[in-house]
Amino acid sequence: MADERLLKMQRMAQRFHDSSGVVSQTTMRDINKIVDEAVQEERLRAFAESSAERIRALREKEKISQGVLARLINMSANSIQKWERNETKPTGAALLLLLLIEEKGLQIIC
Repeated sequence: MADERLLKMQRMAQRFHDSSGVVSQTTMRDINKIVDEAVQEERLRAFAESSAERIRALREKEKISQGVLARLINMSANSIQKWERNETKPTGAALLLLLLIEEKGLQIIC
């Protein structure tokens, strides 16, 4: 979970916003954006750390080969093989796409 201190600060700001308007709607949007980005970054980091098992499980769940997954996310089959052997880790857009496929299924990109 995102840094607990950050989440506590967000809840406190929301209470100030709701009760007295001391924290403006614009400020709340900024705070919420920061928290959302921190949560997303944490999810991506967690996926990358356990990517070998999760990519293999994702492929098995979706019943696709390494080659098919590679084509879907515009990577080489060699990259998928290296990720699944834990030789390298996915990064950037590929990492984000893998996380989205894991969470929402292949229909998210097809």
